[in-house]
Amino acid sequence: MKYTFQKIAVVAFCSIFISTGLPTLLHAIKHGGREFDYMFGGVFVFLPIVVGSYWWRQLSRLVCNNERIHVRALMNRTFHREHFCTQCGKTLYYSPEQG
Repeated sequence: MKYTFQKIAVVAFCSIFISTGLPTLLHAIKHGGREFDYMFGGVFVFLPIVVGSYWWRQLSRLVCNNERIHVRALMNRTFHREHFCTQCGKTLYYSPEQG
């Protein structure tokens, strides 16, 4: 899957908000709308851009195409192990220790 579906979901989710706010913002700019129109349009355009670009970068960092995963014990008495990528060092998930 390589995070392709998650990237598509981020773009689709953000584009819903942008498609709602952009016409409002453009109408307010063109026809001198109220302050609420500027705020509504601005929030619905710029906030999804910021949040979407953050999640896009996070998902892009996780795709290193490496198949080797190493495990190490956590030393804080939680009795969990950390599974991480050997190439990029990103923590993938945690699991409880067996036995």
